[in-house]
Amino acid sequence: MKLTKAFFWVVLLCISPLVHAAPGLELEALPTKVDLTPYLAVMEDPDSQFGEKDLQDEAFNARFKRLDAGTANYGFSTSDWWVRFSLTNNDADLHNVIVKLDYPLLDHVEVWVFSGDELVRSWKTGNRHPFTTRAIEHRDFLFPLSLMPEEEQTVYVRVRSKGPINIGLSLFGDRTLVPEIELEYLIFGAYFGGFMLLALCISLLYLMDRQVALLYYLTYIISYSSYMLAFNGFAFQYLWPEAPEFGQLSRPVLLTLSIIFLLQFCRSLLGIRKLSYFLYRAVTLLQLVLGGVLLAVPVLGYGILVKPLAVFLLLALVLVISMGVVAHLRGEAAARYYLWAWSVFLGGLLLYLLKVFAILPHNFITHYGFQVGSFFEFVFLSVALGVRVRELRIQSNYDGLTGLANRRHFDEELEEEFQVSDRPEAELSLLVMDVDHFKDFNDRHGHAVGDRVLIELALVLKKQIRRPGVAFRYGGEEFAVLLPRTGLEEACVLAERLRERASEDVPFEGVTISIGVVSRQDGEFSDAAEFFDAGDKALYHAKNTGRNRVTVFHDGV
Repeated sequence: MKLTKAFFWVVLLCISPLVHAAPGLELEALPTKVDLTPYLAVMEDPDSQFGEKDLQDEAFNARFKRLDAGTANYGFSTSDWWVRFSLTNNDADLHNVIVKLDYPLLDHVEVWVFSGDELVRSWKTGNRHPFTTRAIEHRDFLFPLSLMPEEEQTVYVRVRSKGPINIGLSLFGDRTLVPEIELEYLIFGAYFGGFMLLALCISLLYLMDRQVALLYYLTYIISYSSYMLAFNGFAFQYLWPEAPEFGQLSRPVLLTLSIIFLLQFCRSLLGIRKLSYFLYRAVTLLQLVLGGVLLAVPVLGYGILVKPLAVFLLLALVLVISMGVVAHLRGEAAARYYLWAWSVFLGGLLLYLLKVFAILPHNFITHYGFQVGSFFEFVFLSVALGVRVRELRIQSNYDGLTGLANRRHFDEELEEEFQVSDRPEAELSLLVMDVDHFKDFNDRHGHAVGDRVLIELALVLKKQIRRPGVAFRYGGEEFAVLLPRTGLEEACVLAERLRERASEDVPFEGVTISIGVVSRQDGEFSDAAEFFDAGDKALYHAKNTGRNRVTVFHDGV
């Protein structure tokens, strides 16, 4: 019986390495790309107790376990993580291959390559080391290997990082990596080029329109695209290759600024202060907290702040979606495109955050999904911004009290119609009107009642004037009616009707109006300003000769 048990334990010890060992990869006709996941053995070192001296130790190697499914994705972990795999060259020719570790934000990456018991290559690099420590200058980690015919090599990789740990390894032949890198840089070039083009267009629009929402959108684009440069390793490669610690600080700073400007842009775009004061205050509070995070970055560093920033980002997205829902329920036209934008982005971001916290595996979809989503997010946000700017422009052309078009709009329309009426067959008339004794009325009854008079008079104008005529509040108690394709006789008929209806329909005793009438065909006018001045002179002639009357402009007025 004892002999049987002893035999059992001997057999178990013999087969245990086979159970935990991953199969080696045999190199023959190497395809474009080989995923190394099925060939990996993995070991966690929570106390960082192992190093290069242990690589040939049998007890150390017995700790590795085969990674059969999923990926080596461990989220936020304080442990050292080791992976091991073997390559065998079964060809009669030399094989030059490149191992790619496709997550550029790992703090410390160490690689040892053994041929038999001999250490043939080693690298010590990572995001906390100067970029010159990379075996090949690339945003990801690339490690070149050369295998002689019939040679077997064993590769050990140790990773340690304060951020998420993703160990996605793949193998390329020496001629197959270049096409993939070219395609990768082409896609990223289009991605960041799109951001640059969008920022340029928004800058030009802001210079022309001066809408503050455009300025907030521009700051969001710049901060977010800058963060993406750092996130994807391009900033480290091209902007600060010898300053890795600066790179560690830049990511939380840029991400925090992106969230702050995003909240400010969304709040401005939707006019949320008028729609929900609670959401307005909640956004302000979160922005103040994020301002504190910005101040804390140089003190606490990336490692401590990366988890809180992920939480703050989720809170920001909850507020962003809530603002969109409220605006949509209140009938804001831009809110529909706004919600489409964030629906696309939120799906990709949730995939990424689930990967960050090691709930989903690290792969192309979970790593780049939110970047693809962010591109479409910016497209939809641009549409929403265009709709909102159009709404604001329309609002800027209308008087808030009466709902009539304002003086700014009047000046534009008068200039345009004056140019059109240069044609011999075209007609153009103008009514300029004023409420009689309005200052005395305000003094007796108060400005609130005076405002009601203006509102009621505006209702009279809306009811009585038909297209193509348009009524405007020119300023104070003065109104104007622009009448394209209308001659003097028709204009006088309308003016008399308006005067009568004003005294009858405005529900305040003693309210009357005076009107000056001018027609383009009954005088020589050099420009639109002179044409309006003629109507204004006719109005003041009516006021000076008794008020509550219509006066037509002529050279003697």
